[in-house]
Amino acid sequence: MTALLLLPGTLCDARVWAPVHGALTAAGCSLLSADLKAHRSAPAMASALLETMPDRCAIAGFSLGGIVALEMAAQAPQRVLGLALIATNARPDPAESALARRAAVIRARRTGIDAHVRGELLPRYFGSAHAQDRALHDVVLGMAIDSGIDAYSDQAEIAACRADSRPRLHAIRVPTLVIGGAEDSINPADRQQEMAHALPFAEWHQVAGAGHFVPLEAPACVAGLMRRWLQRLEPGRH
Repeated sequence: MTALLLLPGTLCDARVWAPVHGALTAAGCSLLSADLKAHRSAPAMASALLETMPDRCAIAGFSLGGIVALEMAAQAPQRVLGLALIATNARPDPAESALARRAAVIRARRTGIDAHVRGELLPRYFGSAHAQDRALHDVVLGMAIDSGIDAYSDQAEIAACRADSRPRLHAIRVPTLVIGGAEDSINPADRQQEMAHALPFAEWHQVAGAGHFVPLEAPACVAGLMRRWLQRLEPGRH
């Protein structure tokens, strides 16, 4: 049975993966979930996760979780069976983005996570098909409120100070799945294509109609792609 570690994104928890759990379990996976909390850099977060992860494990990371997954693969490549990188980015954070992240945390402390997510984040998260999907918005809002402002601050620092992973992508020689929403304005197609072209054993898929929150917007598609990716982890398949 393949152990699969699921890493969420900023202000997210295991609920971001919930719609694909059934399909992954049916594919023979032992699912593990982790929160990105209590550390303020990708190397520290990756190191902490590696301490508790099984000796050999596949890793799926959504958004910020993908950034941490790339760091885990850099620190312990021999322990990573495969990577699924969903709506994520291998580039470093531009200086102006880092400043904007920290300013956003300050605003969120002043207004509250609820108001911050509703006013500033939700309008950027979904593709046109789900722009007015109240149920999905409530899931994202609930995760953000439960994560809290301290986690938001920590995660902003992880994103702002991350390494440029592009020079080390060629060394990741395991089956890798790259998925992006065709309408993702946060990590658009050029970020996905860049990773897929540099990773030796990567497949890239764009999901039509989806924005940034691909696992919530198109769970059947994501589940199907991940099941095919898991089959590639079998010896001799890639």
